[in-house]
Amino acid sequence: MLDYLRIRGLALLDDVALEFEPGMNVLTGETGAGKSIIVDALTLLRGGRGRAELVREGDETARVEAQFAVRGRVDAGGVSLGLGELLDQFGLALEDEALVLERRIRRSGRGRVAIQSNLSTLAAITEIGSELIEICSQHEHHSLTHVAHHLELLDAYAKLDGPDGPLADYAAHYRSWRTLSERIAEIREQEAERLSRADYLRFQIDELERVELEPGEHEQLRARLGVLRSSHELASFANQAQSQLYEDDDAVASLLAVLLERARRLPEGLAALAEITEQLEAAQIACEEAAAAAARLADEIEVGPNELERTQERLHELERLRRKHGCEVDELIERAQSMHEELLALDSAEDELAQLEQLEAKQWAQVERHADSLHAARVAAASGLARAIEAELDALHIPNAKLSVELRPLEPSSSSGSGSGSEEEADDDDTAEPIVRDAIGPRGRDRAELRFSANPGEPLAPLNKVASGGELSRVLLAVKSVLSTRARVATYVFDEVDAGVGGAVAEAIGLRLRKAASNHQILCITHLPQIAAYAQAHFRVRKLVVDGRTVTRVERLDADERVEELARMLGGKRVTQSAREHARALLDQALVPTPSAAKPRSAKSGKAGKAGKSGTKSKPRRASAG
Repeated sequence: MLDYLRIRGLALLDDVALEFEPGMNVLTGETGAGKSIIVDALTLLRGGRGRAELVREGDETARVEAQFAVRGRVDAGGVSLGLGELLDQFGLALEDEALVLERRIRRSGRGRVAIQSNLSTLAAITEIGSELIEICSQHEHHSLTHVAHHLELLDAYAKLDGPDGPLADYAAHYRSWRTLSERIAEIREQEAERLSRADYLRFQIDELERVELEPGEHEQLRARLGVLRSSHELASFANQAQSQLYEDDDAVASLLAVLLERARRLPEGLAALAEITEQLEAAQIACEEAAAAAARLADEIEVGPNELERTQERLHELERLRRKHGCEVDELIERAQSMHEELLALDSAEDELAQLEQLEAKQWAQVERHADSLHAARVAAASGLARAIEAELDALHIPNAKLSVELRPLEPSSSSGSGSGSEEEADDDDTAEPIVRDAIGPRGRDRAELRFSANPGEPLAPLNKVASGGELSRVLLAVKSVLSTRARVATYVFDEVDAGVGGAVAEAIGLRLRKAASNHQILCITHLPQIAAYAQAHFRVRKLVVDGRTVTRVERLDADERVEELARMLGGKRVTQSAREHARALLDQALVPTPSAAKPRSAKSGKAGKAGKSGTKSKPRRASAG
């Protein structure tokens, strides 16, 4: 339950601290006093959008901090709620059975989230906050006119929802099946393109394989072409070099041999002569090696029949491929290998398609099995939900109300994102997914619709066709009352859900809220004194001018102050004695018991230093995320 709420710098709330009771808490005040800002603050703790315009003028940051008591949080069946799993998921832990959430909104940009004084994420506070609080807004009764919402109500009553419920199991199989189906459709849609690409690759690969490319061949051919084009000059040079260096009688080698022989016959001991002899020997060796190289050159430039033409043709083919593929010839070898790999992948798509179709068939069988189970559970729960709502409506002064939950199969042409079957509803849901097979959607194969009659003898008809605004408000309250016995959250916030009612009906609503408060904490914002009288804790919200600035103050009322506030709600600005007597009568009739705490808690508005007191409770921890 919500123990403590502090709001700073949010719209008209400069600094307000509230401590709530476990049962029914009510907030009243003039229109425009700022009651809705408190709902905005709680919405932020459920991950609501942190708009910069929420920050109070003159402040840079708005802060909302709440402490929840989580001891003994179990549902009606005695099963522990999923809060512990969520805390483990986000690496958080409880301290003294308390959980502190904080949200900061900055005028200049991105805000901050803290849980248990540790910086956290918007996703974390959204999931955790939604486990702690449910907000029923003043316009939510209009959601009952949307058939898409009715299946969710039935699933909640049948306990099919929740992170570990049958609906979650079904949704997991459905998502897997959709993924497989979409992949199969993608492969089939790309079949023509795939076949065309495969044919293209086969042609390119065949062309490159016929050429039989070799690494470095292009450069070698270019060099060989240069040799072939100069073969006559090269041959003449090689022959001349061999002759003049070694073969002729007056060849260089012969002249060097004569000089060397004469040098060797001269007296030894002269350094210069020794050097000459050494150089002549080296020259003789170099001359012989040059002559041998000339002989090899003559062999290398030996031109075969049509070699020039064949070399030119080969180079022309390689140049054509180089220009066609836009890369160097050596890179064509790598490109051919890449094409081979792509072709293998394309050819394997047929095998992949066959495997996917087998998997899809198996997954579809699971989807159908779980959808059948959901349908059976819904059929079993539908009449129970209808009877339970009728009983609540009887207590809310619609004694002859008749209600049914009609289940119909989805239609193949409908959209399944909302689980409805009408095109009109599908148009309202931009995220709706198309039904792919046998009219099955993310919530199964069912479409639920609440049909209603408030008067004897009148046939059942869709809620949005026959229910008035006041009746819709009471139907919503009846639904919430029925589902609250199966709900996971501990705190319900009702924001002016009493639209279109008054008198005895308002009194009945107050009684039903009081009854719900025996199992859940209730925070109710109302303009009706008949409802406010049933609260165990009454807070007044009013707007004041302090130092030239408008501020909203929230204060818990004692017994006398409650009488005055209820009298104001009954009679307007001028509170008469008869209005006071009427207010006392309402309180006496409601038989409001003394709050369970030994000392009444207080609601404080003012400086931060005074806002932390908590009556009989220990001082709430502060989230300090910097």
